[in-house]
Amino acid sequence: MGGIALLLAGSTWLWLTPAFAGRGVATSGALWWVTRLLCLVTIAGFCLATYGLFARHPWWETAALTSSAIGLVALLTYAVAAARGGEPTGTWLWNAFVHVLMLAGIAALLLVPALERWVDSHVMSP
Repeated sequence: MGGIALLLAGSTWLWLTPAFAGRGVATSGALWWVTRLLCLVTIAGFCLATYGLFARHPWWETAALTSSAIGLVALLTYAVAAARGGEPTGTWLWNAFVHVLMLAGIAALLLVPALERWVDSHVMSP
């Protein structure tokens, strides 16, 4: 379940790409290009972390946290690009809220010692 949740969490960065912008939103320019690139790197990183988790490699947590950090940068560029492009404030703010909440959950599960032990016992145990 944890691996599927990690993969699904990573896939939500598609929401932040220009393909998911509302009608009439200007999606050209450097900020959208950077956002697209960072989102794709984030998605690839979460895919790698999911593979590492299923293969029981010890580096999967580092991959997940690194992907989360890149995803946070992607989220910042998305927020600026969406706001400047004319995306309604409620739309890009909701996307930002959902992704920050998700990143906070990932960080808590992998960085808080008691929660990390719980994850390890449920994910890495044979």
